[in-house]
Amino acid sequence: MAVPKGSEDNFAFQIGAIRLAIANAPGDHQLEVLSVERLTQTRGLTMLRSGEINVIFAGYNPDFSEEFLQVDFPITRGLQGYRLFVIRADTQAPLMRVKSLEDLKGFCIGSGQGWLDTAILKDAGLCVTEAPQNNLVSMLENDRFDMMHLAVHEALKRDRIQQLKRAGLRVEKTLLLRYQYDFFTYVGKNDKIRHSLLEQGFQNAFFSGAFNEYFRSDPSIAAAMDYIRQSDRRVIDLDNPGIGPKNDQTAEQYWLTE
Repeated sequence: MAVPKGSEDNFAFQIGAIRLAIANAPGDHQLEVLSVERLTQTRGLTMLRSGEINVIFAGYNPDFSEEFLQVDFPITRGLQGYRLFVIRADTQAPLMRVKSLEDLKGFCIGSGQGWLDTAILKDAGLCVTEAPQNNLVSMLENDRFDMMHLAVHEALKRDRIQQLKRAGLRVEKTLLLRYQYDFFTYVGKNDKIRHSLLEQGFQNAFFSGAFNEYFRSDPSIAAAMDYIRQSDRRVIDLDNPGIGPKNDQTAEQYWLTE
């Protein structure tokens, strides 16, 4: 599996989850992680197609589930679809009055180019400005849109909070956006053996309790779960038409219900 060089810590949870699945799969297997300079998702998918690598994780996309074999296990149990807004200080007061999806339509949200999240927000009728992921913070700082969104466990990381503070930004205090979305693991369309091993491994780890132990032991995940449980935020739920019937039925038991 390939990851962008320098991003190993950022993706430590996802890498560890796949290692855990492999450890709980039949047989004796190991995961080799390649650190690749300036690796983009597009290049990673090209490497998977060519056989340079044989497994990848990516945010759910219906095109990926058609071209590759998807392992039907949401790696963060759906926590990736629990989103907080990042704002400038002057935006907090008007957002205090947001009670519904209709109210939220009066604001414009910055979202990453190519993110399926962006399509989810647009399908809900929200105002969305698309931009490269690395430009979102500076664009928000410069008033190009009203807010951007991050998964709860991403927004609460200490280094992320410090980054936002340096830019004069903060996490919004009252709202939680929620939709069904996550990272999934993919292998080649004809790689049925690895696909079966990974599905069995995730299933075995989940039902033995090993995956939930791993899930709860991750500091950012644990902090996010505690935050959600203790928060009195107003929740705005969105549909995700991109999640197909296979996800809804096969992997339903794995998704968080909080």
